[in-house]
Amino acid sequence: MPDEQERRSSERLPLIQPCPYQLSRVAGGGDIELSEGYALSINISSGGMLLFMRQAPSERQVFEVRAPSAAAREQESITKLVEVRWTRQIPLGTDSSMHLVGNRFLFEVPSSR
Repeated sequence: MPDEQERRSSERLPLIQPCPYQLSRVAGGGDIELSEGYALSINISSGGMLLFMRQAPSERQVFEVRAPSAAAREQESITKLVEVRWTRQIPLGTDSSMHLVGNRFLFEVPSSR
């Protein structure tokens, strides 16, 4: 497994594209709340991606995101399980904000085709 410095120096490719995601959170009483939305990818590398999101997942949270395929010739996206490594709030005025969210790829979710 590469150390943090190797990951930071890995090649990142700019990639501005909407990415659907699904977050789950444990609510009161042990219930699980699911929320879906779209993030905007900023860049991608072999180990992860940077997303611009309306909601801020917690650090180390694992969630699903539909990410672009690693093969450049393929136009379809694939579902990946990612782990949040860090978040940064970006204020957009007095009442709203967005978040930069750095994620590490854990694995691809097998296709159901």
